[in-house]
Amino acid sequence: MEALKTYKSFNSTKSIEELQYNISIDISKVENLMVELEFYKFLIEKPIFKPHEMNLYEKLTGFKKEIKTIKEKRTSLLNDLYSHSNKIRNKIECEDLACDNFFVSEQDDIELETFNFYNTLSEFKFKFFQYLQSVIMG
Repeated sequence: MEALKTYKSFNSTKSIEELQYNISIDISKVENLMVELEFYKFLIEKPIFKPHEMNLYEKLTGFKKEIKTIKEKRTSLLNDLYSHSNKIRNKIECEDLACDNFFVSEQDDIELETFNFYNTLSEFKFKFFQYLQSVIMG
């Protein structure tokens, strides 16, 4: 797996419309992620694994816990994205530099939170898929 990237902001030069668009894309991705997480949980619960695999139950239980944690983080992130989206709508009425700086900072914070969430998700998927590949009956 390649090294994780670090977050870099380019928001200071973006228009309100760009910020709104970016948040709406993030919201859509995070909303749709629920289907993927439910599928992973579904896979874990099916009898598709090699018999007599060492620590299978413990490993699968660990993955279930990770999926639950990711779902919880997803819900929290989604709430933060909705909240920020509403704040961006209010920014249209604000026209001073201090207000602009506040919204850029808020945008950076939510993008960093989203970025970190997807890094965590990528790490999970990497481990999960490697493990499944080794224990699924073929």
